[in-house]
Amino acid sequence: MLTLDTADHIGVDNRVNPEQSILGGARYFKQIEKKIPTRIPQPVRTWMALAAYNLGFGHLEDTRILTQERGGNPDSWVDVKRNLPLLSQKRWYRRTQNGYARGMEAAHYVSNIRTYFDILTRVESKQPPAPALPPAPVESVAKSLP
Repeated sequence: MLTLDTADHIGVDNRVNPEQSILGGARYFKQIEKKIPTRIPQPVRTWMALAAYNLGFGHLEDTRILTQERGGNPDSWVDVKRNLPLLSQKRWYRRTQNGYARGMEAAHYVSNIRTYFDILTRVESKQPPAPALPPAPVESVAKSLP
């Protein structure tokens, strides 16, 4: 569901109306996606835009800056995702322009969407599911228990 501020920004009168909310969310996503630097290739642009949709574009940019400061690639989803949780740690978020955010939630949000997309893609193309890993031997499971 859109926040009140976002709904107002995109011109959604009734954010609890499913049709208005879905169409407004799609418009908002497109606005965010256009802000992602064009040098970032697909599908990374989409993953970044999804994180910004969930977290706010300013927080995504804060994370990209932290990623670069920490020696990572700010245009790599893997590197940015690794740094998103820092936005909830005072040591890091006080150094950012937009402050505190629940970055781990955005990382999970994107991961969940990617998983769902993979499932839908596999179903549509009628690909068999990925083979399951063989079960771990009982003794290795027992050793890993506290």
